[in-house]
Amino acid sequence: MKHLVLIFGSIAVLAIGAILGFRGLVSHIYNHVDCEQFNIDNIEVRTGIDIPAVTEVECSCNEDKTIKTSTFTLDTDQVDLDRYVSRNKFKAIDGHYENIGERKDTKWKAKLDMVSHQLTVTVEYF
Repeated sequence: MKHLVLIFGSIAVLAIGAILGFRGLVSHIYNHVDCEQFNIDNIEVRTGIDIPAVTEVECSCNEDKTIKTSTFTLDTDQVDLDRYVSRNKFKAIDGHYENIGERKDTKWKAKLDMVSHQLTVTVEYF
């Protein structure tokens, strides 16, 4: 009986540690608003838009890091653009696709150009 308690207690401690570690990493990514680290992950967590395989990335932030613009050239050898558009809730507007949204601490506009295969995401951090 003592061994079972020890085994289950150890499993519980490991599970709680893993959960807290994962939450800490997600929080770190969520709060990392520059272009240096976790750019794609930050955009995905903040906007809910999946950033698929890319061949090129350009990113810039304003001085006080309240607005970030990232342009991704999508790898069309790996990404089916029609499926991508429908899975990420883009809407057709004037020859391109857009996904616009806002949360209490984030506002974004994502624009996908089907000809150049470029996805431009502008995120404003409140």
